Amino acid sequence: MRAWTAAAAVTLWTAGAFAADPSPGRTDGPEGSEIGKGGYRHAGIPGVFSVSPVLGAAMVESDGDSETDLMYGLNVGWRTEDWLGVHASYAFIQDQETSLFGVGVRNILEYEPFNYHLSLDAELYAPGEGDTSFGIAPGVGAEVLLTDNLSLGLQYQRDFIFADEPIGINRFTAKVGLRF
Repeated sequence: MRAWTAAAAVTLWTAGAFAADPSPGRTDGPEGSEIGKGGYRHAGIPGVFSVSPVLGAAMVESDGDSETDLMYGLNVGWRTEDWLGVHASYAFIQDQETSLFGVGVRNILEYEPFNYHLSLDAELYAPGEGDTSFGIAPGVGAEVLLTDNLSLGLQYQRDFIFADEPIGINRFTAKVGLRF
């Protein structure tokens, strides 16, 4: 019986030794070799440039009326930290011939292969006819990483346009993200 107990204790100790976390060490190897040696597998890389064409719908509410139209545009961003980015955007609401120019910040939450973000943009609302107005647009979005440089995502933004008659825009978009 003692032999079985000793054998079980040695087996458990050996399994525990091999299952323990790897010790800290140098990471002079190829890309990705730092995993398990104190590296950060899920951390974003600051200084990443991204371009995202978007396509979706915009529901414009003004003067008590609501109209939904096709919308398309482009977002260009720069990740300044692994959790923070700045971006500029352009969107065009087709039937209303309205342009939206925006610049803002994005808080990025990475949980590979999914990323989430919260954003806040300052915008310039430029309709085809009428006065140009200022607005703000908080937003939320999610994306799935297909490769290190390619992602697909969805985003919602609510635009608050400060005009003589307040204008509200609900934007639902899909995007393809390209990182460089």
